Amino acid sequence: MGTGFLLLYKRFENGRMSWPRNTQEAADLTEEQFHYLMMGLNPLDLRVKEVAPEKIY
Repeated sequence: MGTGFLLLYKRFENGRMSWPRNTQEAADLTEEQFHYLMMGLNPLDLRVKEVAPEKIY
């Protein structure tokens, strides 16, 4: 045992990730904000958004 690897990725359905373009746009994150980021949320803008997933038949 112990051989192999696990590859995970995030696919964006509708949208894109915003990334700081310079040091003024960059931010220090708290541990809680980091966890939000790892869940796929924007840690600096925690508004709830309505989402309507497409139905696949």
